[in-house]
Amino acid sequence: MLSNQRTRPRVAIVFATVALYLLWHVAGLGRSTYNGSRSAFQHLDLHTELPCRSLPGANDTLVVFRTGSTELNDRFAVHLSSSLKCIPNYLIFSDLEEDYRGVHIFDALADIDPAILNDNPDFDLHRRLRQGGRAALAASELAGAPDRFANMQGKQDNPGWKLDKWKFLPMANKTLHERPDMKWYIFVEADSFILWSMLLQLLDKLDPSKPIYAGSQMFISNVLFAHGGSGFVVSRPALETVVHHYTANKADIENFTNGHWAGDCVLGKAFTDSGVPFTNAWPAFQGDYPGLVPYARADGRSVPDESLREWCYPTVSYHHMSPAMIDHFWHFEQQWLSKNDPVSDEHEH
Repeated sequence: MLSNQRTRPRVAIVFATVALYLLWHVAGLGRSTYNGSRSAFQHLDLHTELPCRSLPGANDTLVVFRTGSTELNDRFAVHLSSSLKCIPNYLIFSDLEEDYRGVHIFDALADIDPAILNDNPDFDLHRRLRQGGRAALAASELAGAPDRFANMQGKQDNPGWKLDKWKFLPMANKTLHERPDMKWYIFVEADSFILWSMLLQLLDKLDPSKPIYAGSQMFISNVLFAHGGSGFVVSRPALETVVHHYTANKADIENFTNGHWAGDCVLGKAFTDSGVPFTNAWPAFQGDYPGLVPYARADGRSVPDESLREWCYPTVSYHHMSPAMIDHFWHFEQQWLSKNDPVSDEHEH
């Protein structure tokens, strides 16, 4: 587990209580439609300065969102009225470059070998998007609400999924060239939710001068990697190292990607091949929303009795979050921050 020696136990207790409370409140919202206005915390005054905007470490941290044209309205849009109000530095990547509701979105696939872009069947959707934009999408291709139970092999027949595996390393390359000045790079998906205050407290315990690649541990065959949906942390030295490896071995990596199905695994192999070790950050980074999280023992072994849960660690991220869940969790975090000072709590001793 990622070292976090100075994190205070009562922080974990607070967020365990939070998760328990929010679980009963949002459990029925997994497939609900986000309308941009519903919130359990309407009394929060969002016209004042949000407390999340002034947290230490925020200006050293870049959050990188990975999304796709088929899910932009259904999954990403909620972040414009929630997460992105707190995060001063961010980049957004998709499979089509465009300006969307006031933010710029980069095409993560733009620098892939033109022969692959033009001829590879994985890019059929991308070619349609380049010609007709999102208007070329049929209603049946839109993502809708996140799946409550993910297939361990993904959705390999889905056109958007086929594109997604190609995004990770080009996205890392573009991120470094766009923002080479950051200490930390946090990669997340559109249906992930980051507890911003908890993330920054976690990063404060780590050394940004070291090559750190950390997330929720996954294996495919013998490749160890950070699960993309849970979110993962990359320090600048680690990002520089893997980008150098990618640019020096781009053709080989693209060939490997073509025969693979999971882009986060492709990225993990590139980190390993470039000499950057993986650091397990589970259970801080979770692969599901609270109602589905299998809280296991600290050593990662499953709990024999599935009714047992261990709420012993602070949580940084959740995955498979519906827009309504993200909206509720974000409003709660702002309400909590408005009544508590995590900076004073952390440094009072």
